[in-house]
Amino acid sequence: MSLDVSTAVARTLLASGVETLTGLMGDGNLPHVVAFIEHGGRFVPTVDESGAVSAADGMARTTSGLGAASVTHGPGFTNTLTALTEAVRARSPLLLLTGDTPSVPHHLQRFDLEAAARLTDAAYVRVTSPADAVGQLERAMRQAAERSQPVVCDIPLDLASAPCEGPVAAVSFDRPRLTPDDSSLDAALGIVASARRPVVLAGRGAGDAREELLLLAGQLGAPVATTLLAKGMFAGESGDLGVAGTVGRTESLRLLAESDCVVAFGASLNRFTTADGLVGSRGAVVQVDSDADAFGRYGTPSATVVGDAGITAGRMRALLAESAPAAPYWPGVPAAPPERVADSEEGSGLDLTAALRLVDTALPVDRLVVSDTGRFVYTAWRELNVAAAGDFVHTLNFASIGLGIATGVGVSLAHRDRLTLVVAGDGGAMMGLGELATAVRERLPLLVLVANDAAYGMEFHHLRGAGRDPDHARMAWPDFADVARGYGAEGHTVRSLAELREVLDSLGPLPAGPVVLALELDPATIAGE
Repeated sequence: MSLDVSTAVARTLLASGVETLTGLMGDGNLPHVVAFIEHGGRFVPTVDESGAVSAADGMARTTSGLGAASVTHGPGFTNTLTALTEAVRARSPLLLLTGDTPSVPHHLQRFDLEAAARLTDAAYVRVTSPADAVGQLERAMRQAAERSQPVVCDIPLDLASAPCEGPVAAVSFDRPRLTPDDSSLDAALGIVASARRPVVLAGRGAGDAREELLLLAGQLGAPVATTLLAKGMFAGESGDLGVAGTVGRTESLRLLAESDCVVAFGASLNRFTTADGLVGSRGAVVQVDSDADAFGRYGTPSATVVGDAGITAGRMRALLAESAPAAPYWPGVPAAPPERVADSEEGSGLDLTAALRLVDTALPVDRLVVSDTGRFVYTAWRELNVAAAGDFVHTLNFASIGLGIATGVGVSLAHRDRLTLVVAGDGGAMMGLGELATAVRERLPLLVLVANDAAYGMEFHHLRGAGRDPDHARMAWPDFADVARGYGAEGHTVRSLAELREVLDSLGPLPAGPVVLALELDPATIAGE
């Protein structure tokens, strides 16, 4: 059957389960976007191209499929670079479609798309002929899925309407579950079995291995902990130490530092998870990952096992059961995590810690949480919990503020039946608030919590610490609630816990559209580390 290239692209996306495309139309992507819509796909236009990529990134991080976005060439593509770099460093399976300028002299929007993509470390695939269009798109999609990597697929405008012969592909994104080899498993078990104070640590790469990891931990008498991105995996379980590392509880970090063997599944063991090397410093580290490139990225483990987290944990448990009975927890490990209690609502001021504890206890437990970047994260990441791994997302991988709201829009697009909570500082919120228009149009159940200290908080903190005038970092913003209402969203400003409680009680479990809730704070009271 003869199709044009744009139609073949649209039908391949849809046949492969990519049903939603975020983006902004322009000359370079108009043909394949229109074809996608006309063949039953859902195109969600965003305010700008950065928002399109961040929204697709949010969808990719919280689902098992690809995130997909489409932008035009030239300035449309350059507008994506910060968000694309964030997605690359988050290792998001994301497909970014674009189309190079036509081959005419001195085109105003000419730009080297491949060079720009390489600057972000995204992969780049260019469709070079109509006959290979489907195959090259399929290659781009597989690479994005199998390597957990953003891929830019360039469909030059000169080819968009050309005839394209051949069948439409349906790409499967199921990744094979790897079984560990016996030799590496035996070496790892020799270390694990001799440990007296083991810990089982799960990262985002542990996927759906929760039950197998808990059973292994029970066999070892080991407490469990997670990286920040696997937050919530063991919520409510006995022996749960919560998040490991710099944003974890002080008592949990002490216990993790005392461990003589950290058995890490799907965790990169970066310096934040290990608290700059403290976790794992008194003993062995066994690292299990389905990606061999993950080993040794931030330190040298004592033993490595290439394998699926669930399969490997199950094999370990079966082999350990042959040689030793299940062990009790080692001394000092709590039987249950501490109970969360909201602070008293008395007093006139608003403290961020108390406010977020109230938010944590008042909102539905099955919420998703998206965090922008700023000084507020030290508090937000400790105080806001989620019920399951994969329900927490942050945009700190490139340390750029302003990406959180658009990322939250994508998360909410993928999970319309659940509340998505976005937390941003005032500076990041002002940068990203334009995508509130997308959330309003889509009627998304999105709650944007703005930690408004009327300052660039980290800079305020640094200036004050250096003995300089911190007021240089103060900002005069418009009223966030008024801005929200101008976009058509619900908006509130609160200055006390009592006011915050009143607003939270009025929201219900699932708002009918986006809500912006600005917390009026003093920058001098927000923790800086």
